[in-house]
This record gives sequence, C-alpha cells and structure tokens, in this order.
Amino acid sequence: MDNPLDSDGLAGQPSGQPAPKPAPQPADNAGGTAIAEDKPQPKAQGKAKTSKKRVNIALFVGIVVVVVAIAAGAGFFLLGPKLTGGAKVQGPVTAEAAEGPLKGYVKGSIAHLVTYAQPRPIDNMAFMDRDRKPVHLADFKGQVVVLNLWATWCAPCRFEMPTLAHLQAQYAGKPVKVIPLSGDTENKLDDVKSFIDVQEPLQVYADPELIAKTAKLNVAGLPSTLILNKQGQIVARLDGEASWDTPEVHALLDKLTAE
Repeated sequence: MDNPLDSDGLAGQPSGQPAPKPAPQPADNAGGTAIAEDKPQPKAQGKAKTSKKRVNIALFVGIVVVVVAIAAGAGFFLLGPKLTGGAKVQGPVTAEAAEGPLKGYVKGSIAHLVTYAQPRPIDNMAFMDRDRKPVHLADFKGQVVVLNLWATWCAPCRFEMPTLAHLQAQYAGKPVKVIPLSGDTENKLDDVKSFIDVQEPLQVYADPELIAKTAKLNVAGLPSTLILNKQGQIVARLDGEASWDTPEVHALLDKLTAE
C-alpha cells in the first residue's frame, strides 16, 4: 500500500503534479498606515464651472447683438475706437429734444430732428474737395446748408445718400447747399469719389479729421446731419438715417430760405 504522503506533494494531490502556489499576500505598509485607494474626482464641479462660463459668454454675446440691433434699427453707427480708426472723440455728447420756432416742422421723415431755441454757432470748419483743395464752411454763407456727416463704411449713410442727392436736385438754382462731408481717412478719398460721383448733383467733400471733431458738434455717430441757416449757424440736427427728399424737409428748408 502506497504512503498517502509522498515526497512531492500533499495528501490528495496526484503524484507528479506541482503543488498549487499560495495566493499572494498584500505587502506590509512600512509606516503602519493603510494606503487609501485613488478615487476619481467628481465631475459635477467641473461641469458646473463649464456651464457657468458658457452662460456668461452667451450673455455677453446677447448684449452685443442687442446693442448692434438697436443701433442698426435706428440707422445710426455709434462711434468707437474700432469705427474711428483709433481717432479720439473729443468730449461727451448730450441728449437733446426739439424746441424753439422750428419745433413745429419736426414730423414725418424728420420726426427725430432736434431743433434749437436759438441758433448755435459752429466753427469755420476746414475740409477739402475732390482735388484736395481747401474749402471752409464760411464759403457757403448766404445759403441754407444741409451738412451731412458720413463715411463709406457706414451702411445707413450710404442708404440715405440718394435722398440727399434728390434733395439737392429739387433745389437747383435756389440758395440751398447739400454738403456730404466724408469722415474717411485720406487714403480712402478715391472710394469717396467713386460713391459720390454716382450721386449727382452732389459734390465730393472730405475731412480726414472729422471723426475727432464729432463730439464738439454734439454728434455721437454717423450719419448725422446739421442744418445751418443763411448766417452759417446751426438751427437743427438729426442723428441717424432719414429720407431727405420729402415734403416735411421741403417745408423746413423753405422756411429757412425765406428768412
């Protein structure tokens, strides 16, 4: 009878097969402290930060869209560093309302016209014509002047220009002068010429320094139109786009030419 305990293994282990290896034991911690298992960080906090950032970005974009939409809806480009090419706008601009003897002409296409209780002085502005020859505002005294401040990059300015051209044609031979004064930089004079040349009978006038002078004229954006009496004084101002070849405008200009 064979011995149940042979030299190669334990009881019950078939002869000639290796004994099973013992299960590995966890290594002792030299410091005697249990090692904590690494746990993944909760994602909720990270998601909350990301969500908050997205909300802030969306809010900012929404505000920008609203501001642009309001300005565009009013046909008015507010002047800032990006639109002025870095030109410094001098001084604050104050809001005004129609008053004085011309207030009754504020209606229809010029319902947002600002009229003054008393005519206001204006500097003898210097600018240039299409040939870069100097022109001064005082050169037009004795005429009612419709001084339109505009620029080629201003969409509402370009949109209303045909009505100004038509207005000048309607007053041919009369003491009314429409001056479309561009605020484009001097290197854009050819673009100004190309645009105005198809707006007959308007003529080319430009002032590369115009944007820096706008606040002194109490103008916050383009287009803006100043109406001057025969004495060269400001009697009204309109900020934004308008239709200038309408009966309401004719009534106002006829009143001024008769004075």
